[in-house]
Amino acid sequence: MATKELLFVVDTDTPHRKMMAGWLRDQGYRVKVFDNGELCLNMLDENPDAICLDINMSAGLDILKRLKLANRDIPVLVVTENDAVDSAVEAMKIGAFDYMAKPVDKARLKTNVERAIEMHTMVNKIQRLQGELKKTYSYKNIVGQSDAMQQVFAQIDEVSAININVFVHGESGTGKELVAKALHFNSAYKMGDFVAINCGAIPEELQENEFFGHEKGAFTSADDSRMGKLEVANGGTLFLDEVGEMSPKMQVKLLRFIQDKSFERVGSNKKIQVDLRIISATNKDLENAVRQGKFREDLYYRLVVYSILIPPLRDRGQDIPILINHFLKKYKLDITKKIPTVSSYALEALVRYSWPGNVRQLENEIYRAMVSTRTDTVQIENLAPEIQKFREGHVDGDNRFTLARENQESAPPAVSPPMAQPLSP
Repeated sequence: MATKELLFVVDTDTPHRKMMAGWLRDQGYRVKVFDNGELCLNMLDENPDAICLDINMSAGLDILKRLKLANRDIPVLVVTENDAVDSAVEAMKIGAFDYMAKPVDKARLKTNVERAIEMHTMVNKIQRLQGELKKTYSYKNIVGQSDAMQQVFAQIDEVSAININVFVHGESGTGKELVAKALHFNSAYKMGDFVAINCGAIPEELQENEFFGHEKGAFTSADDSRMGKLEVANGGTLFLDEVGEMSPKMQVKLLRFIQDKSFERVGSNKKIQVDLRIISATNKDLENAVRQGKFREDLYYRLVVYSILIPPLRDRGQDIPILINHFLKKYKLDITKKIPTVSSYALEALVRYSWPGNVRQLENEIYRAMVSTRTDTVQIENLAPEIQKFREGHVDGDNRFTLARENQESAPPAVSPPMAQPLSP
């Protein structure tokens, strides 16, 4: 049977304290009682799921402040005298979850405790998921040991916490969106959503509606009001992928939004204020587009406050064995047969190939080769013909590139890279 939640009951009124504790224990909760707030504060390391606090005790409101300062996420249900309305209002301002008047009603106590625990559980779950997301998209978990990638990591570290617009550029398949997510989940906007828009995939006539949303009746098929991406991204990050494909009309509207920090939905004159960060990306030469008059210069300078260039895979060849190892681990659960190795001939060809599709192409090639091989090793013949021809000569050693064992304490860097997130959008 699962262990019930832990509750603290803090009350100087002994009969009332015993009554509440008894009711809560009858509901199956684990309960600890305290006759003063200092003892409760000293026991917060036990991480109670909720606290019932009598604020009529000496320095009751001060105890509440200190509880919220020590752990703002633990819900505190305050108990007051019937005529202590001002104290109840002040407690709610400080951060109490709810209040109850003495003598506490049994049914209300049960309901409020259930609500408080439900909220606490939800907050813990959200924080855990956010922690997992931050870990997943931390640049420290992106595959890459080359000098070129170390420069990218340094830039991410430098600019993540600064509230400025960032421009990420590089060839297709280099991992621009992954870098954008690393910036988001390590920024002050990480509590908000990461909202991506592929500017090249939205027809020109739909771009305004996609960005700004619309009101009911704004056009023939507008049966309901709809939020645009800007509203959805409020408090978070708006990622503009392939921003160079944005129509001239939409460029003007985006510039106005960046200047005013506000916009109107289609079919409305009401201003909507939002606070968000913009990260844009493209695989095109945006400076050249400005020179050719295809992209507004004033918008360019608003978006390109800080620039990060993602190097192509051909310029970071030393990362290829590490990436291969990562993809072997990543897909071993998808494929029923165990494929722990890549032959040295296959590895040589993979390292020498120029990878015009970058990391995305390498990932697809490794997966395809794992599916096609009939042995426990990816051989040269399992690779695409255009890659096979890049093998020349013979690789010294044991003629085998071996996947690092799980939890292996030490191994050469070339064959035992850290588990990490691949740089692919």
